[in-house]
Amino acid sequence: MGTLVLSGTVAGLIYGLVACAIVFVYRASRVVNLAQGDIGMVAAFVFLSLSVHGDVPYPLGVAAALACGGLLGWLINRLVISSLGERDQGTGLVVTLALASILQLVALQIWGGSAYHFPPWIGGWAGVTIGGLTLRGPEVLALGVSLLFVVAGSVLYQRSRLGLQLRAVSESRQAAATLGVPVKRISGYAWLLGGMMSAAAALLIAPLTRFDPHFMFAVMTSALVAALLAGFSSFPVAMGAAVLIGILRSVVGFQFGIAGIDQALLLVFAVAVLLVKPPAALRTVK
Repeated sequence: MGTLVLSGTVAGLIYGLVACAIVFVYRASRVVNLAQGDIGMVAAFVFLSLSVHGDVPYPLGVAAALACGGLLGWLINRLVISSLGERDQGTGLVVTLALASILQLVALQIWGGSAYHFPPWIGGWAGVTIGGLTLRGPEVLALGVSLLFVVAGSVLYQRSRLGLQLRAVSESRQAAATLGVPVKRISGYAWLLGGMMSAAAALLIAPLTRFDPHFMFAVMTSALVAALLAGFSSFPVAMGAAVLIGILRSVVGFQFGIAGIDQALLLVFAVAVLLVKPPAALRTVK
């Protein structure tokens, strides 16, 4: 059981990266980005093409993947989201769902639907033992990098000038604009940073799961439910909920031994939350 909890915690931290990216983007632009996971998926395939199938060194490949995720997020905001203007939340949901489908179709056309071997980041290392429980090398890396992103993101959001502007925009776009904050530019930064966080999450989870154009679906589902529980507003709640979801999925999947049971139960729970108390971000009918 302890091993399941530990591995579930690692997975939950990765879910949390995407959940925080969803919250980050929503607070800056009032759009729930359903394409957040697929942005990371495309970035991971870029790394695969450059550094696994190509001759680009791994560090440069990782940098290119992160840049790809950031650029995709920025372009989506610049070319699509900004054009929507002050529409209702349902419009953003439909548009980003369509964008997610387009990214998956593009990935299928370029890389096909077969599963690829994504090499472990620390393949030769047996990992570490904590209280008699062993974490594999890739899991240790995922744990460390996820925590690093969380700490760096918190410092950026709370201590930097950009973070101050992001907080101002998240409170009131009109008031922020009145105070001279470049709202559209700040929203673009949020989408860029959100794309980079999704790319990092995809690179971390890829060696631990089946790697194909659909591999981020389970991550995105868990992240979206975590963001939902956080009301698309609280980073700590989103991260905490994501870790809890990771643990529960790990335990439930093992105990029941039925493929996809953890995913199905998670979706049922999400529907129950929406029926009982949907967050303001998803209320399109008054």
